[in-house]
Amino acid sequence: MFQSINAKQFKELISQDRENLEVIDVREKEEFDEIRVKNSKLISMGEVMDNLGEINWNKKVILICRSGSRSGYVAQLLAEIGKDVINMEGGIISLQSDNCNCLER
Repeated sequence: MFQSINAKQFKELISQDRENLEVIDVREKEEFDEIRVKNSKLISMGEVMDNLGEINWNKKVILICRSGSRSGYVAQLLAEIGKDVINMEGGIISLQSDNCNCLER
């Protein structure tokens, strides 16, 4: 099982404990290049399972995508192999509508 958080909770985590968070964006490169969470790492949905070593599991891992759907799917896969992850519900869309200063272009 994995945990889910909303945009408000995500912004609180980012402001309180950014250095202990590993934000993994599971979208495609084109989407990531357009807009992303500052200091996030791109590992496309189809590449996550082959790149587990690229993720710092000593930090709190938060998965994000455009709407929360792809990141939710990846969170489920990772939870099934025993990884502790958090899904960002609503994804980039919810952060944009909430005017989060954590985004960059």
